[in-house]
Amino acid sequence: MATAARVEAQKAARGTYPSPGPVRPLTLPKIQEFRLGNGLPVYLVEKRDLPIVQMTFVFNAGSIYDPAALPGLAAMAADLLDEGAGDKNALAFSEEIDFLGISLGAVAGRDRLSLSLFSPSARLEQALPLLGDMLLRPRFDTGELERKRTEGLVRIKQSYDEARIIASTAFNQVVFGKDHPYARPANGTEASLKSIQPADLHNFHNTFIHPANGFLVIAGDMDRAQAERTLGTLLRDWKAGALKPFVVPDPPQTRGFQIFLIDKPGAAQSELRFGHPGLPRNTPDFFPVQVMNTILGASFTSRLNTNIREVHGYAYGASSSFNMPKGKGAFLGASAVQSDATDKAVAEFVKEFNAIRTVEEQEAEKARNYLALGFPGEFESIESIAAQVADVLFFNLPENYLNAYIGEVLKVGKGDIERVAKAYIEPKNMVLVVVGDQAKIEPGLRALKLGKINYLKVEDVLGPLPK
Repeated sequence: MATAARVEAQKAARGTYPSPGPVRPLTLPKIQEFRLGNGLPVYLVEKRDLPIVQMTFVFNAGSIYDPAALPGLAAMAADLLDEGAGDKNALAFSEEIDFLGISLGAVAGRDRLSLSLFSPSARLEQALPLLGDMLLRPRFDTGELERKRTEGLVRIKQSYDEARIIASTAFNQVVFGKDHPYARPANGTEASLKSIQPADLHNFHNTFIHPANGFLVIAGDMDRAQAERTLGTLLRDWKAGALKPFVVPDPPQTRGFQIFLIDKPGAAQSELRFGHPGLPRNTPDFFPVQVMNTILGASFTSRLNTNIREVHGYAYGASSSFNMPKGKGAFLGASAVQSDATDKAVAEFVKEFNAIRTVEEQEAEKARNYLALGFPGEFESIESIAAQVADVLFFNLPENYLNAYIGEVLKVGKGDIERVAKAYIEPKNMVLVVVGDQAKIEPGLRALKLGKINYLKVEDVLGPLPK
C-alpha cells in the first residue's frame, strides 16, 4: 500500500510545474576601455578565475558591404582568413592551431565580420603570432580559393533540393526586395563565386580589416597592462584606415496579405514563412517586443508551438522571431507542416497573429521570468561574455545594458505587450511563402481567401541551376 501511495504521489507531481527561483540581478565586471597606438578601441572584461582568454575582433565588413557584382565576397574572405597566413600555408597553419589547442577563425554575417581567438593562458604567447598573421597577412592562396569556390558551388546546387533554404531565401526577397542588402545572397551566386579572385579578397581585406573600422573585446585571464603590452607589440605595424559606415535602406512596407507559392512536387511537408518588415536592434521597444514574442513563438510553451505542435500535431514545431540587425529587419513566423494540413496550419498561424493583441497577466509573468531567469546563462563562458559585450558595442547600446537587462525585462507590463503586438505584428499586411506540393496544397490555400496567390519557380528564387 505504501508503495502504491508513493507511485500516486509521483504521478501527481508530474502535473505540477515547479516554482521558479527568485530572479537575481546580473552584475558583470567593469568593462575597461582603452586604445592601442594605432587607434584600435579595446574593451577588456577581466575574469581571472580560469586560465583562458577570448579575443573577439568585430569589423564593419559583413555581406551588406559586398560589391553588387560580387555577392559572397565577405563570406569568402572570412572563410579564407584562417586558411593560411604569414609564412604558413593552410595545412601548416591548421596544424599549428591544433598543436596549441586553441581556436582561431572568422565568420561574416550581414552587418559585420568577426575574428576570434580562444586560448589557454599558457599558450597565448604562441597563439598571438597566428592571430597577428590572420589580421595583417592573410595569404588568400589560389589553391584554397579554388577549394572554397567548389564547396560554395556545391552548396548552391544542393540548396535547390532544400525546401527550407528556398523558403527562407524567397521570404527575404519578397519582404526586402531582391536588390536589398538583406536579401542579396550572402554566400554568393554561381557567377560571383566563379568570378572572385585573390586580388578581390586582398582588396576587401585592405579596405575593411583595419583598426579604424572595428574594435576588440577581450574576456578572461588578462589585465590591461598585459593587453596593452602584448597587443601593442603584435599589432604595431597594423595601420588605421577609414571607417566604413553603411546606412541600410528601409524595406518597402508590405501592403495586404500575399501568398507566394513555390511548387515542390512530391514534398511530404510544406515550408511556411510568414512575415513583414520589422525593427532595428536599437528600437526603444526592444524589451516589450522580446516579452511579447516569447509568448507568441520564441519558447517551447509559446502559443504557436502549443497550437501547431501540441494541440493539432501539424508539425514538429512552430516559432516566431524578430530579426533585428542594424537596419530594419523582419518579423518571421515559421514552420514545416504536413502537406495535408497546410491550409489548416496557415489558418492557425493567422489566428495566433491576431490573438496576440490580447494577453493574460499570467502569460506576461511567465514570459518575463523565462527571459530574466535565462539571461545569466548567456554568460557561462568567456566566449559568450565577449559575444554579449561585442553586441552592446556594435549596436551602440547603453553602457549599462547588460547589467540592466533583467530589470528592464521585469518592468514590461501587460499593456506594453499588447501595445507592441498591435504596432509590430500586422496580419493584414503580411507575406506568406509556401514551398510544397502545389497540386496537394493549392486548393486549400485558395479556399482560405487570405489574399492573392503568386506563383514562383525555384529558379525565380535561386537563379538557374549551377552547371
